Amino acid sequence: MSEQIHYDFRIDSWKPETLPMMRLAEYLSKLSAMFGYKEHVHFLKVRKGSAIPEIIVDYEVAPKVEARLRLVGTPEAPQELERANYEVNRMLRVDNASATLRIKRGASVLIFPGKKTPLVDEVIVHERGDLDGIVIRVGGKDDSVPVWIEGESKAVYKCQTNRELARQLATHLFDRPVRVSGNGQWCRTPERKWELEDFKINSFEVLDDSPLAEILNELRQLEGNLWNEMDDPQAELRKLRSE
Repeated sequence: MSEQIHYDFRIDSWKPETLPMMRLAEYLSKLSAMFGYKEHVHFLKVRKGSAIPEIIVDYEVAPKVEARLRLVGTPEAPQELERANYEVNRMLRVDNASATLRIKRGASVLIFPGKKTPLVDEVIVHERGDLDGIVIRVGGKDDSVPVWIEGESKAVYKCQTNRELARQLATHLFDRPVRVSGNGQWCRTPERKWELEDFKINSFEVLDDSPLAEILNELRQLEGNLWNEMDDPQAELRKLRSE
């Protein structure tokens, strides 16, 4: 049984003698984020023909890597995986190229359309909304203070607010999750991705991050409550919290 699984990433517009080393490093960085399991994924070489970086995956994580790559383009895909896939396609489009990732001498795993991606006009939308996450940075000397919020899957939202709200938010730095409310500017890129460009925080609230089971247990102790009569009280509580 083979100890490693080999993948080919074939870029149609580059050759080994024309592909700049810095550009190769950028592609490999994004592919590393897509593969995950970084201690078990290795760059082997660039083969001749079209530029074909060859990547090897240790056998013990190979099924997990393959399953992760199959998530690209699905609702279950982690945000960092989709972001890396987007970046690879963006780079290919800049290089006037497209690419294919396949198991060496085997089936195709992913197709990166790159230059073949149908583009749409950029769209800017301004709307009021909420962002949930952990405050990871508060700083700046101007009246408009930068505030960074880390959301799900390590997504970072770069916001702004006034000095008073910034001071209050700073007391929750790296602490309990908050929900900030305000006015956001969202941009739909030519690749049909929505990206947050600006968000002005007008108010916030601290969210309860207690485990559902603990909250439910407290509710059951209240007199006259109906939680004990529900078939699935945890599902109902999750629904209420999401609302």
